[in-house]
Amino acid sequence: MLLYILLCLEIALRTVLEIRERRITQMRGGVFAVLRLIPLVNDIVPLPENRKEPQKSQFVEKHEEGHRVLRHSVLRNLMKVAFLMVAVWFFSAMVVRWNASFIEAVLWLHLAAIPFKWFFNWYCWNQEFEADAYAFKEVGKQKAKAAMQELAECEIPYTKLFASVYREHPTVALRSQRILKKVIGGR
Repeated sequence: MLLYILLCLEIALRTVLEIRERRITQMRGGVFAVLRLIPLVNDIVPLPENRKEPQKSQFVEKHEEGHRVLRHSVLRNLMKVAFLMVAVWFFSAMVVRWNASFIEAVLWLHLAAIPFKWFFNWYCWNQEFEADAYAFKEVGKQKAKAAMQELAECEIPYTKLFASVYREHPTVALRSQRILKKVIGGR
């Protein structure tokens, strides 16, 4: 019974978050809004982050170089492996030790994964901020500002709360505030 109450609570909270986001951004949610409300589907269907791909610039190249120099992909993959190991342990314990059915174990795993997903997004955001700082140091303020303006034009403007739930990249507003001490685009 607790499982079904928690799933209903999750759906209700995601619905409130969707409505809040639509009101603040005045953008339509489309099919992705419906998919984000369905448990398990919202784990699989990725949220589109950009309307179009930003142009390659010197800042973007240095940002990607920052990821390589700081070994972010290795660290990110290690984090994924650690979370996968915890998920396998949790799923196995649910099925073997607590005699949960396969469906119940999958649903409990989905619910247990929510805080891990938020933590992973926070971890990825910090890596993005580090790569931005690396690129800022390499190319300077003017090129960084131009790159942030370009990214703001390409990005779908999400709020900080919505982005923290669904995105591995922080919004342009947060990124520009961090490196330029000035908010560019977004909310």
